[in-house]
Amino acid sequence: MAIYPGRAPDTIRRQVRVPITAVIRWAQGNRRRPSTDNKRVRWLTPEEAEALLQAAASMTLPRHANPEPYTLAKVAFLLGSGCRTGECFAVNVADWNGGSAQLWIPAIEVGAGKTRSSARWVKLPDRSVELMGDLPIKGRMFRTPYGKEIKLIQGGGGQMQASFNKARDLAGLGDDVTPHVLRHTWATWFYAQTRDFGGLMDQGGWSKADMANRYRKLAPDDLSERLLKHGWDFRPEMPEDRRSKLRVVSDG
Repeated sequence: MAIYPGRAPDTIRRQVRVPITAVIRWAQGNRRRPSTDNKRVRWLTPEEAEALLQAAASMTLPRHANPEPYTLAKVAFLLGSGCRTGECFAVNVADWNGGSAQLWIPAIEVGAGKTRSSARWVKLPDRSVELMGDLPIKGRMFRTPYGKEIKLIQGGGGQMQASFNKARDLAGLGDDVTPHVLRHTWATWFYAQTRDFGGLMDQGGWSKADMANRYRKLAPDDLSERLLKHGWDFRPEMPEDRRSKLRVVSDG
């Protein structure tokens, strides 16, 4: 280009093409509009999550005396994995690695994930594994409250809404708490304990940092200790001599 002789193509793009294009777009009225995105700010404290889990553990079906385990299992999994609800419904028992407490998220089936890049391994904390209880012998890992496999649908995720709402109401939480809030909760908890942003992106299935940032919320400095008090530990495994130096809040 005459006004930038000998300059690299990328320099010409930045110094000439981008500014000129911006001026033309502005003159045409094709301007950037203020964002109308309502960012979610709701996440569960460890104490709120405990109330939700206790409520889910107490739920019974009509004409059944014993609590149904399926709602509790899904809530515990979502809190510990950060998965989308559609991904939760799609995972298979065959993809569970009990030795490492990891689960393969397929993200290639209808309703299982937004993109193929969402396929990943997620590692569950011990608290989730304990609360999930016994797994089915084969097939889908998570079921309806009546023990049947959940039908996957395009853009799905609401198949557990009724049972979740019942547990939420029993826990005394507001209707701003939805199953998707558990994904925001996991991101906030995971980062508060690990400060591992790369791990947050990998396990959350996000390819862009700004999206991962949308999910982790501002949290008080004592969140990690409160999580440990309730049995939630997302930290990577460490030798006992190092882990023993980390303070855990006691009930006293």
